[in-house]
Amino acid sequence: MPPKNPPEKSGIKERLLASIDLIDASQACVLLRIETKDPEGIIQAMVRDGAIIILMRNGRTMVPLFQFDAENGRVLDVVCDILRLRPARISNLRLCYWLTRSHVDFGCAPADQFGKEDAAILAAFRRYIEPERHG
Repeated sequence: MPPKNPPEKSGIKERLLASIDLIDASQACVLLRIETKDPEGIIQAMVRDGAIIILMRNGRTMVPLFQFDAENGRVLDVVCDILRLRPARISNLRLCYWLTRSHVDFGCAPADQFGKEDAAILAAFRRYIEPERHG
């Protein structure tokens, strides 16, 4: 029986996670100005509500920093819009990969354009998730 996470796949995931600025649940709650004794529970509730993206790293819930408007203590609207559009087949890891890699439409990562090109990011994401149709 093959291993659950082949070494080459684990290496790719770790390299991707290492390339994204991540914070833990406590730090995310501070950023969102949420006072709680259960930051993990708050973040998990936000995930269930489709309001935030999380990733697991070494068994810990980690939150990509790119999705926050730190100045105003909130999750960016475009992130919530993307999460509403996202089909179930797109994992959080795959979504973060798409958001943090250079895109032809922007000449940079879509996440780098949050707050500037939100409509274009949503249009590009709609194209990305569109099912392939073969003639």
